[in-house]
Amino acid sequence: ADFFGFTMADLVCRPLRQIVGSAVFPALKAHFIKALKGHPVTYERNVQMRNGEQRYIEVKIVPRSTDQVQIPGCYFMALDITEQKRAEERIRHVAEHDSLTGLPNRLLFNDRLGQAISLAKRNTRQFALLYLDLDKFKQVNDTLGHDCGDQLLKQVAERIREQVRESDTVARIGGDEFTVILHGTSRPQDVGVVAQKIITALTAPYRLRNHPQAVEIGTSIGISIYPSHAQDHETLIKKADVAMYNAKSQGNSFRFSEI
Repeated sequence: ADFFGFTMADLVCRPLRQIVGSAVFPALKAHFIKALKGHPVTYERNVQMRNGEQRYIEVKIVPRSTDQVQIPGCYFMALDITEQKRAEERIRHVAEHDSLTGLPNRLLFNDRLGQAISLAKRNTRQFALLYLDLDKFKQVNDTLGHDCGDQLLKQVAERIREQVRESDTVARIGGDEFTVILHGTSRPQDVGVVAQKIITALTAPYRLRNHPQAVEIGTSIGISIYPSHAQDHETLIKKADVAMYNAKSQGNSFRFSEI
């Protein structure tokens, strides 16, 4: 009662449906039915307290021991594991995100790309992979120092994010290399519009802390489309990478992969 914010009158002799609410009850009912058949049950759930706070609990339901065929009841034990869950989420976030820009790193990008392929296969849809490499970044990093380079990368990440949808994936997979997964994109001209928007955004001057003059860089983008250019993870990346190097010859441009 104290944990969930109830009074004893809210709990004693009250049906479970009334205590937890009709939305949650069906899932919990299945667990209790299993326990009343004599099988211990353990599960986790996210609960909203009466004060609006979200908590994670681990629940154990143990049948009450009896010699009778029918189980007369069960014991219900709940453990608050909120801090453990939050710690796990922090560890997972650190493992899957770039510490400088906050973008997904190569590990999470590979996972997202695999998901995109699976989803596209299931729904017979297409998506585009953009592979970006910054132009003139090394020059800025070497002449102005790593602090300015880091500031620049943070601003680049933010500018790329601003040009795509929330549902798309922007990742930093190397020093000055970024990728973008554009979901549900079927027409090359639409992909080209997004690529050009990113190029325009990244070529605009940058203002860096402790550096009075604006800094200018650019980017080259290679594009591969699933399944037109490739149908597997490694080939999609390889073809986008090759197309990016072809775009490098001109600078501040994008190129599509060859089929």
